[in-house]
Amino acid sequence: MVAAFPTGHAFGLRHADGAEVLIHIGLDTVKLGGEHFTVKVTSGQQVSAGNLLVEFDGDAIERAGYDLTTPVIVTNPDLYPAIASAPSGPIAHGDPLFTAVSVDSVAAGSTTH
Repeated sequence: MVAAFPTGHAFGLRHADGAEVLIHIGLDTVKLGGEHFTVKVTSGQQVSAGNLLVEFDGDAIERAGYDLTTPVIVTNPDLYPAIASAPSGPIAHGDPLFTAVSVDSVAAGSTTH
């Protein structure tokens, strides 16, 4: 399920297993008030890997003085306290970003989610 901010700068996702993440496109981009973002989903919508959440004009955002660093944050670390398989460089479309490791897996010594 997805929670979509109307300004298009951020999205919350909840996986079927309970892991929740926040994707925040750029730093301080909420100040753009939605300019340069076109939201493609609605809050509460079910999405799958590969679904388009938003389109944005990265060049225009950077010209407006904003950094496009995009944090992806696990928002329920009490249930998913560890991250495994995190890459150290650029990510290509379709590549896994990371694995959120559940508290049950940490307790069992496993790295699956």
